[in-house]
Order: sequence, then C-alpha cells, then structure tokens
Amino acid sequence: MNLRYRKLLKIILVNLLLLAAVIFGVLMITGVPMDFDIIYEKGRYQPNMSWDMIAEGIRENFRYIFSGEVKDLVILDDTVGELFAVSAKRSGIVLSAGILLAVLIGIPKGILDSRKRDRIGTFKMLQSLVPLSVPDILTIGLVQVLALYLFKNNMTFLGIGPIEFKGDQYWYNAIYPIISISVLPAAYVARTTATAIEEGFSKPYILAARGKGCSRFRIIKNHLMKSVLYEVLSVFPTILALMFSSLIIVERLFYYRGIGYHMIDFYTSTRIDAFAGSMAFSYFMTIMAVAYFLILLLFNVLKDVVIPQVKS
Repeated sequence: MNLRYRKLLKIILVNLLLLAAVIFGVLMITGVPMDFDIIYEKGRYQPNMSWDMIAEGIRENFRYIFSGEVKDLVILDDTVGELFAVSAKRSGIVLSAGILLAVLIGIPKGILDSRKRDRIGTFKMLQSLVPLSVPDILTIGLVQVLALYLFKNNMTFLGIGPIEFKGDQYWYNAIYPIISISVLPAAYVARTTATAIEEGFSKPYILAARGKGCSRFRIIKNHLMKSVLYEVLSVFPTILALMFSSLIIVERLFYYRGIGYHMIDFYTSTRIDAFAGSMAFSYFMTIMAVAYFLILLLFNVLKDVVIPQVKS
C-alpha cells in the first residue's frame, strides 16, 4: 500500500473514531433524565435520584437511538422521523445556500482586498477582519434588525416582499437566515483569498509575468485562481464548523423551524413530553454529528490527499 492510500486510510480511521467518541458522549449526556439535579443536603452534595435510575435512562437512550424506535415517537402530532425530514430540508437549504453565498461574495471581496497595502488596501483588508472579530450573535441580530426595519416600513428586499422578519411559511423566508449564516464565512473566505493572492504575487513566475506587462486581473485569472480555490477548499472544515455552530442561533432568532430550532424547542417547550423531547434531541444531535463528520471527512480527504496530488 503506497503512502497516499495509507494517509487516506489514516484520515478515515481517525474521523470514524472521533465520530464514535462524539456519538457515545452525546448519547451518554442526553440520556441523563431531564429532572436530574445535584442537591445540597446534610452538609454534602448528592444527586436527586439513584445512579441506577440514571444508568437506566442512558441505556434507554442508546436502545431507542440504535433500534430506530425513536423515529416513531410522537411530538405535537408528528413523529420524530417526520419532524426530522421536514426540518433537515429547511436547514439543508440554509446551509448549502449560505456556503454558496459566502463563496460568491468572499472570493471577489478577497481579490479586492489583496491590492497593494496602502491606505485603501488596509481599509479593504479591515472590512474582512472586522466581521471575524464580531460575535456571530451580534451579526445575526443586526441582520434581523434590518429585516424588521424593512418589514415595518413595507419595503422590499431584492425585489421580493416585504418579507416578514421571522417564520418559514414561504420559500423566501429563508433569505434572511441564509444571509445571517453566510456573513462570517464570507469574511473568512475573503481573508483566505486575499492572503493566497498576496503570497502568489511574491513568487518568481508571477514577478516575471508582471515584468512582461501582464495586468493584475489577467495574472489572477490565469495563474492564481487555481491556488485561490485550493486554499478556500482547504479551509472549508473551519467554515463548516462556523456555520454549524451558528445554525441554532440563526434558526431560533428568525423562528425558522429547522434542526437547530427544534433541538432547542425539545428542551424548552412545555408542550413536549420530557421523555419524547429528550429522545428526539438525542436523535437530532446524533444525525447532525454523523452529517458533520461525513462532510468534514470529505473536505479532509480533499485537503490532505486530493489537493496535494493535483498540485504535484
């Protein structure tokens, strides 16, 4: 077995072991009964239930998830399986469209940011660095304030609307969540693109092309764009982590009933049975972990195996 296949096998095994550990930890934690608590009594701390009851709850959690029985539990007139199918479609739209928007905005912005480091170039660079330093909850909140302002003043957005600032009744209700979740990744893509271009312009063959009179646009288009795409692709695991971590906040603030929204609802809504809510949360969390690690595995293979092979 050559070095490339051994490296590929190592990446797959490491990610599978990490996924197994994450799933085991998730099911252990979410299997603890929701009314579990630590109380202070007679000068010492102790749980409000026996360890046998806690262990039984964890065993039930594992059994329901791995047997598939959790999909048949009923929550608010829908089974967990039906609820997941609808919410996964909504979250999938937001995530996929958010990634596409981040790339479409980030790469051109990074090309503009990569100009000479004069005052204008520094200002353009800061336009990408500032969003990276702002908490994502603040960025999402600002987008919602804009959405609320447009809706209250009966104004359209991109020729559509007025779009209500929360809800998921119509397809265009996903526009604001998509914008919110793509702001930080777009800034990350822009900074990566700018750095790749700046490094490329210091290479000898680029200096030679500039000496022959090639324009900046032509050099980026013909010589550097492939390197830019490689660099952007290599940072996609980080971008993916940013988007998954923001999904719950985005869906909750915009009342967009995707996976993240329901995961919070399972624990906070008094209309949902505690046992069914706990099992549904475990199921949603497990599927999210599997989906995340499969996508992460794909990008790690591209970054560590495919891209180096293509470059060579």
